Amino acid sequence: MRVSMRTKGGGEAFPANSQKAMLDLVAIGGMMVEFTCVGKTEAGMLLYERNPHSASVNVVSQVAKLGGRAGIIATIGKDEHGEYLYDLIERMGLDVRNVKFSDNAGTMIQFSYLEEGGGRYLTDYKGPRADLEIYTDRIDRDQAGETKVFLYTHLSHTVGAPIFQTTEDLRNTAADNNAMIAYAPNRHIPFKTHEERRTVADSVESSQILKLTVEELEFILGEKDIYMATGKLLRNNAKIVAVTMGKNGCFLRNRNGCAYQPAYAVDALDTTGVGDSFMGAMIYMLTRDGVDLDAMTKGDLDETANFANACASASTMLRGSFTAMPGIASVRWVIKNTPRALSAMIV
Repeated sequence: MRVSMRTKGGGEAFPANSQKAMLDLVAIGGMMVEFTCVGKTEAGMLLYERNPHSASVNVVSQVAKLGGRAGIIATIGKDEHGEYLYDLIERMGLDVRNVKFSDNAGTMIQFSYLEEGGGRYLTDYKGPRADLEIYTDRIDRDQAGETKVFLYTHLSHTVGAPIFQTTEDLRNTAADNNAMIAYAPNRHIPFKTHEERRTVADSVESSQILKLTVEELEFILGEKDIYMATGKLLRNNAKIVAVTMGKNGCFLRNRNGCAYQPAYAVDALDTTGVGDSFMGAMIYMLTRDGVDLDAMTKGDLDETANFANACASASTMLRGSFTAMPGIASVRWVIKNTPRALSAMIV
């Protein structure tokens, strides 16, 4: 399959002259439509709400919503859902020069069913997927060299798909231009082969900015102890490691020290994209002018962890994913008005 070169409006979404400015984040990944079940009709038929979804776009959107500059590299179907997604991210002010339309595959569709407490379970529509059709020779590689951070996630581990090699090429471009590589494995996506599992482990060991869950640490590193696991990662290439623990808060560590922050006890409506919101908020904090990851103190880590915690908590108070990412005002409101969840962890 090949991808058409069409990008609406020339693919320019930033204000005049801002395209030349350094981006805070560029991410590669998929974009999909998620139909969220919101109830039933009087006749008992299920009702669905169309929501945009994507781990990578969630993170990019969170950075942008907080005031950062961000861009996305993705392919969507040339269909009504793809048009909807493109128009949405264009209005959000993202750098969309590398969002392409596929002539051969449709926009991915997923069905989501919310559970009590904000959790959810998913079913996928099976068919040709445009989100895997990202070809190196069809995109502007300069975008990956014009960012402070380059992010990729589990979708890039689809061995044999065009996105697999393209991610490797762009990761090299970003590194050659002194960008930091960020990675979040999203372990809830199963890996079917030994090669896919190996690429996850390699990505965790080679990236500078990492976000993992406790379960991912154990699955990938075979280590339950957070201190041991994060220490091992920091002896490799990592500069900062975040371990998210849901209602139990988060743990941040760099080579100078570590910090723990308890979660905020909000009334969660939908936890879709909560980890992506955390990652976006963390990247936003790390890419502010004057921030040096190698010089961050425990106080800096505490501030970053607290901000990312509050941002992730605020994201659960609305239904949806990247359209529900909170802005600065919402984050400050959570910090000021919401109590912390109880936790026994002390750092």
